[in-house]
Amino acid sequence: MKKHLDIPYKQLDNLTLHLDLFLPDNAINPPLIMWIHGGAWMYGDRKTPFLMRQLDRGYALASIDYRLTDQGIFPCNIIDCKDALIFLKENADKYGYDISRIVVAGDSAGGHLAALIGTSIGHADWEKDGVDCSVKAVIDYYGPIAVDREWENAQDAESPESQLLGEFVLTKRGRVRAAAASPITYIDGSEPPFLIIHGDNDEVVPYSQSIFLRNALEYAGVSVAMHRVHGGGHGFECKAVDAVVDVFLDYHV
Repeated sequence: MKKHLDIPYKQLDNLTLHLDLFLPDNAINPPLIMWIHGGAWMYGDRKTPFLMRQLDRGYALASIDYRLTDQGIFPCNIIDCKDALIFLKENADKYGYDISRIVVAGDSAGGHLAALIGTSIGHADWEKDGVDCSVKAVIDYYGPIAVDREWENAQDAESPESQLLGEFVLTKRGRVRAAAASPITYIDGSEPPFLIIHGDNDEVVPYSQSIFLRNALEYAGVSVAMHRVHGGGHGFECKAVDAVVDVFLDYHV
């Protein structure tokens, strides 16, 4: 495995955002997984990405920073994720991976941002003119999808959702901002294939959130697979899930 750590991809006034890039040995122009970490949009970091095991299967992996809610409210984080994707595409020849086979994936808040990348391709307010933010596929691990629906955790002005939006999510203004932050808002049938993974005993992000996403994608005619982890909470290790991810990646990528 080849490592390129702490690569700066975006400079802000008082903050530099970085990514870590891992390349498999003896692979020429491999597909790339861009990993977005979770942590309620408030904490977490890029240093413990899922899917490192995919390096042994011939995939490259990049794990990225994005602004947390104490550094900037939505849509700062999705703009950062798209800028990381653009950076990776622009520097593919330097590092050696295939930009036509980029998968975006994430868990929890990172799953939300990965899904939002997949559904908001071409969003003029979040992408620079003339850039291509399309991806080959999306993997969403238990991400919040419809931020203002069935959201018991949001009944608090200090909730992660309200912190994300900079507005109490259950006010009129908050609901408008929540809709703008919800991946299902943008689904139009042009999305790449999705894999959704969620435990049905998740007490942090309701399992129903992933059902919303699956149903909306199916209704729009998008290729979507959903894997239900029976008894699974918010985060799990499961060989059956690993096998589902392997099949999805190899089929679509």
